[in-house]
Amino acid sequence: MSTNRIAWAVALAVTLAAPLSTGPSLGAELVYGNWTPAQEYQNRVVMPDLIKMIDKETNGAIKWKLIAGGQLADGKGTFSAVKDGLMQAGLAIVTYVPNAIPSVYAIYSTLIFGDNDPVAATGAALETIYLNCPSCLQEFRDFGAVSLGGWTSSAYVLLCREPIKSLAELKGKRVRATGGNAEMLKQAGMVPVGATLVEAVGLLQRGGLDCQHGIYDWMRTFGYADSAKHVIDYPLGISGPALGFFMNRDTWKSFTPEQKKVHLKAAVWMSAKIAIDYFIVANEQAAQAVVKDKGVTINKVGEEFDAIPANYKKEQRETNIATAKKFGVKDPGPIIDYYESAVERWRAKSKAIGRDVDKFADVLMSEIFSKVDLDKL
Repeated sequence: MSTNRIAWAVALAVTLAAPLSTGPSLGAELVYGNWTPAQEYQNRVVMPDLIKMIDKETNGAIKWKLIAGGQLADGKGTFSAVKDGLMQAGLAIVTYVPNAIPSVYAIYSTLIFGDNDPVAATGAALETIYLNCPSCLQEFRDFGAVSLGGWTSSAYVLLCREPIKSLAELKGKRVRATGGNAEMLKQAGMVPVGATLVEAVGLLQRGGLDCQHGIYDWMRTFGYADSAKHVIDYPLGISGPALGFFMNRDTWKSFTPEQKKVHLKAAVWMSAKIAIDYFIVANEQAAQAVVKDKGVTINKVGEEFDAIPANYKKEQRETNIATAKKFGVKDPGPIIDYYESAVERWRAKSKAIGRDVDKFADVLMSEIFSKVDLDKL
């Protein structure tokens, strides 16, 4: 039997054995499946501590097991795998299945330009979802899931196979991008390819992609730097949020009230940890590392690149509203508007938070999650 099938069988056995009404039995093991590589920051650094945190604070009643590297489901399959109970939770990116959770997709596709501030964008996105987007929470319910926490990226840049120094050279280039990112790059004359981050590795190697739209750290954790040696050093918008703890609803309902609070606390910490220590600190370190270790060149470009975000900002809102309505969101305009206004308010909070993960987690809890009724998620 293959490794993937063995992992699938183990996860399924755990799911079928898990009680759904009285809370998990002492020591019951639940599966968090992640499609990103085992060495990726969330899997390597964050999940081990999160699992220990939940184990300790539930007195051993709930134990999570991480199965990384897409052994159970890829980025697209994570939604159905969680819904069907193949795994109890995972990392979910709504742009891979935009019709599944379309209200959150409208937020994710609203790119944030200006200061590269993942803390402000993360806080604003989570505030929008949990306090000002009833359709977001209803879509989670309808899908048989509960989502706890999340984070946005830092500003994406273009990681390319060949050196590119002018806007004209980007015309016709095939670039991996999804959601609002794809719309923006298409408007600028590029050809967006809707592959997952994992699929992009082989496409770059074979020349099926010219560039990857993403962050510096992906160059080392996904191995893009082996093929994409040239970075266009121009920020092209923050996107998100990723849904950090996307959980099967029956699993969530099986928890006691105190166990739900423990999971919420862990998810909030994970959100703060990844937003700051990964998308800011580790990403800065990665930019230096890939230059030194992989021979990557970082190319400064001219002000003509300002046209990419400037032109897209004129059409972004209407494009995202039309897409959201197509997927069944009745009134997406207020969701998008609230998110953008919340970003501006969170910029001031971000300055006070700085790079303090615990402080950010405390602010997320006090400003957002202390106001959420866990029984109504």
